[in-house]
Amino acid sequence: MKVYKVYIDPGHGGSDPGALGPTGLKEKDINLGIAFKVGQILQRHGISTLLTRQDDRRVELIDRVKMANNDRADYFISIHANSASNPAAMGTETFAFPNSDIGTKLADAVQKSLVNEIGLANRGVKHGDFFVLKNTKMPAILVEVAFINNPKEEKLLKDQNFSDKAATGISKGILMFLGMEYKEENYIDKNISPWAKDAMEWATDKEINLTDGSMPKEPISLERLITILHRYHNLFGK
Repeated sequence: MKVYKVYIDPGHGGSDPGALGPTGLKEKDINLGIAFKVGQILQRHGISTLLTRQDDRRVELIDRVKMANNDRADYFISIHANSASNPAAMGTETFAFPNSDIGTKLADAVQKSLVNEIGLANRGVKHGDFFVLKNTKMPAILVEVAFINNPKEEKLLKDQNFSDKAATGISKGILMFLGMEYKEENYIDKNISPWAKDAMEWATDKEINLTDGSMPKEPISLERLITILHRYHNLFGK
């Protein structure tokens, strides 16, 4: 099975804050947070993900493109927050490079999924010759999640729950485009100790109920352990 390599590009960074919201919210910070979450979700689905920046630093556009091209990425996803002179501008849009059929299909999948997840106005898929779309050797898209200059949408971008939904929407769109099924995150990913993860994943694969409300790290009583071993013996005769 092919392991896809996806480059995620959090726009701006460092001395380049990107667009600013009415209360001073910086686009660069929103982009990075959403990008990290997208990376985590895609990795959970077996996709190799790399970020053009992992902290608050300025990375030139040419260097972002070189990273993806040199690593022979399969796809390039640039994440941004939009801005306009009109404070009433609103909604979500996704760009692909003109005449890129695959890029347009990817943009369409992400746009539909993102709008469905966050519920903002659908501004549709558009085409543009942004540097990162024009100079990458793989299909690339640029996502404009919301208008940071719009007071209402800036407030949403400040909300971690909204950012998580945006990341989920982008990720679902990528997975749908790749023909992969989105799987919800469960508490195994968050709470299980590394040494126990294989066993818990085995239990999930076997459809053993792991959501009975018990805490995964609570000590087990001797009675409960003996009961588990006894049931195992009755099932397998060992």
